[in-house]
Amino acid sequence: MTEPPKFQYVPLPPVNTYAILAAVFAFVVFPPLGIYFGRKAKEQIAQSGERGIELANVGIIAGWILSVFYGLFMIVWCGMAGTMVWGAFNGAN
Repeated sequence: MTEPPKFQYVPLPPVNTYAILAAVFAFVVFPPLGIYFGRKAKEQIAQSGERGIELANVGIIAGWILSVFYGLFMIVWCGMAGTMVWGAFNGAN
């Protein structure tokens, strides 16, 4: 009688911390930091073989998209605030 094959558990490599931070910062804190941490994570993953390339990519892509949205929002908001302030000074005369 033959013996069944023995399987050995091989633990997965850890997830890169910068990759996790990239996704968190891109969505929750400050999107440009998501871009930075995503790039750093990709560099470290290439050297160390850790997991998390997907999180790093999400951090970079979401960071760029949300940074553009925040930038456009700030331009529109500053334009509206400037118009209101300018109108208040001109309307008072």
